[in-house]
Amino acid sequence: MNRIPALDGWRGIAIALVLFDHLQAALTGGYVRPWMQTGQHGVTIFFVLSGYLITARLLQEPAGRIDLRSFYIRRFFRLMPVAWAYLALLWITSRISGERWISGGEIASCVFFVRNFFGAGPSLYAAHFWSLSIEEQFYLFWPCLLLMAGMRASRWLALTGAFIIAAYRAIHWAHYDHQWLGFQTQVRADALLIGCLLALLLAEPRLRLIAQRCGKFLWLPALIALLFAIASFHWLPPLFECIAIAVLIAASILHAHSLFVRPLLFPALLWMGTISYSVYVWQQFFFVYRGAAITIPLLCLMPVFALGSYYWIELPSARLGQRIAGRLTSKQSRDHSTYASAVRSA
Repeated sequence: MNRIPALDGWRGIAIALVLFDHLQAALTGGYVRPWMQTGQHGVTIFFVLSGYLITARLLQEPAGRIDLRSFYIRRFFRLMPVAWAYLALLWITSRISGERWISGGEIASCVFFVRNFFGAGPSLYAAHFWSLSIEEQFYLFWPCLLLMAGMRASRWLALTGAFIIAAYRAIHWAHYDHQWLGFQTQVRADALLIGCLLALLLAEPRLRLIAQRCGKFLWLPALIALLFAIASFHWLPPLFECIAIAVLIAASILHAHSLFVRPLLFPALLWMGTISYSVYVWQQFFFVYRGAAITIPLLCLMPVFALGSYYWIELPSARLGQRIAGRLTSKQSRDHSTYASAVRSA
């Protein structure tokens, strides 16, 4: 799928919200003001983007021919090498230093994508894997459902699922409105489903035309709704925030040259969006609160590790995954053509 620059801008905003949140916690052990607790909103933007992009990519496959094997190969090489490199370095340095920075149980919960159902454990160095776990659970579940149900039924499934999760969260808000309980899939997956629904709606030409007409007027109310959610909610995002983000993403795609989109194309923001995955994975080690005297020097090293991860691990691994998936797809196409020719000859 051709890269959409405005979406890199949204990734840049998302990672900036996460870093702004974690920087306060690293330097002061808390937050200057409650509304400055922005990390959860950055993660929600990532979730909506992931739901949209994965679904849009899958819909580009020929009808009824979603290649799950190639999809999972690309996802594995895109995500796992960076995450596993971080966990490996964390475990090795823990052993060398004698500090219990991470336990075997925490590593297992990260590798098997269930970190969001476990507490902080002995440290916070792998705490951010809660969001990666939700995304990986989504990658395992949604493509198979889309393949089996088809595009039209999947719209209703995404819509119904999002509203069920939002209703469950609203009913049990007081219980889940805390740091670790609020990370569980059953109260956060609506953001991913709203992104999926957006991709499914924009894939329908008639609905895409309606969205294009409405996007000129809806982006401003959506932006106001997002800012209100950031100011008012701190651990659990409401459903209207996910919908507002989806509207802003749709407006960015359908009106790529509008005045509203220009700030998203600021070069530094695009660059941050491009490297956002490596930044997100590696920033946690440097942003754990240790007091300003120790934290400030460590923060200077974070860009070195994040950039090294992006250029030496993430990019080469993603390209390798694309090559492997491409070869398997080409071989499958050749085998199918050979079989079709044999059938015609017979």
